Amino acid sequence: MSQKTVSDALHVFYELNSALSDAYWETNDINSKDLFFAMKSMLQDELDELHKLSIQDHIYPYEPINPAVVQLSDKLRDLHPNMGAIVYRPKTYQRLDDLIPSACDLFEM
Repeated sequence: MSQKTVSDALHVFYELNSALSDAYWETNDINSKDLFFAMKSMLQDELDELHKLSIQDHIYPYEPINPAVVQLSDKLRDLHPNMGAIVYRPKTYQRLDDLIPSACDLFEM
């Protein structure tokens, strides 16, 4: 596996944030909304930290900054095999299905 950079992480996280937003708005179940909102919040905290880096730092290897991102990784790993039960729109399902493994790869040290 090749080393992922800060730039790679930002790209995946922006896409994942958008897909989680779509999933949040597309579900009617309050528990699913809570799950998607919690994941978006954890992801946004990591994005906020990454935004503090200078553009020159985007070439460096990505390392999780916020400790809560470990919880996000766990939630994504739990969600992935069970998405069919809570993500109904095919486009959103496919985006999450593609993005979750990429995001989880970023959390591997």
